[in-house]
Amino acid sequence: DTSIIDMNSEWPANNDVGCPPSNKSVACPLPSEHAGVAPMASSSTLGRHLARRLVEVGISDVFSVPGDFNLTLLDHLLAEPGLNLIGCC
Repeated sequence: DTSIIDMNSEWPANNDVGCPPSNKSVACPLPSEHAGVAPMASSSTLGRHLARRLVEVGISDVFSVPGDFNLTLLDHLLAEPGLNLIGCC
């Protein structure tokens, strides 16, 4: 599943999101640190997010080699206005 989680979803009770339980010296993200992050629609996918971010950072051309495992990602890149997908073999 390539769906991106909603940042407004409920956090675990212990707030150890992404941190090893035995290592308390690692700074763990807390919900307050994500207050400025815009929530994503539940229909967003990782491929759509990556395509949007590529355009946002100024990428206009993407070179790709189509294959069985990346066709879904390539579909999202093709659908993004502002991205020119250049197929290679």
